Amino acid sequence: MNLYLVRHGETSLNRQFKYIGRTDVDLTKKGVRQAEALSQRLRLSTIKAVYSSDLLRARRTAEAIASAHNLEIEPVDGLREIDFGAWEGLTYYEIEAKDHENFHAWLDDPEHSSIPDGEHWRDFKNRVLSSVYKIIDEEKDGNVVIVSHGGPIKVIMGHFNGDDPAFYKSFWPSPGSLSVVEVIDYTPKVLLLNEQVYTHDR
Repeated sequence: MNLYLVRHGETSLNRQFKYIGRTDVDLTKKGVRQAEALSQRLRLSTIKAVYSSDLLRARRTAEAIASAHNLEIEPVDGLREIDFGAWEGLTYYEIEAKDHENFHAWLDDPEHSSIPDGEHWRDFKNRVLSSVYKIIDEEKDGNVVIVSHGGPIKVIMGHFNGDDPAFYKSFWPSPGSLSVVEVIDYTPKVLLLNEQVYTHDR
């Protein structure tokens, strides 16, 4: 089977470089165009199912893809972004000023540090990967779209690249991007990484 891994389109808070997890925000006009471009990019592919985080920005992106294939989206709360707790809605510099030591410990080694009042990285990683493997178990073959967020896509692609720390530190999925992984007998092969389908404003 092929997994088409999509990060949702741009939001106003992404544009402001804010850390958002559980905040439920819609796409910007550019985000909508990114979703439409993804729909066009995948329109000739035979898509079996479309799964999405249940948050609005992911659902709106997924709906654009699913509608082109006459499919309903399957919402999965396990595909949500990490809960940023006390850092939710703050920019990098705001978090750095508020909680410098904890923030840099988490950036350097999220597996062994924590977000104040937020979700621990190990719990986040486990729920995301459990959700993905449940989808693989249920679908078994064909092409499946999974629409999620920056953090989950980073976790999934990092896992499919052997949990290589160098890959993990260097990779960040762009808004509206597409990555593709072929999975045969639970063995992954990365076919495409972080294609930015929509690259300019009209």
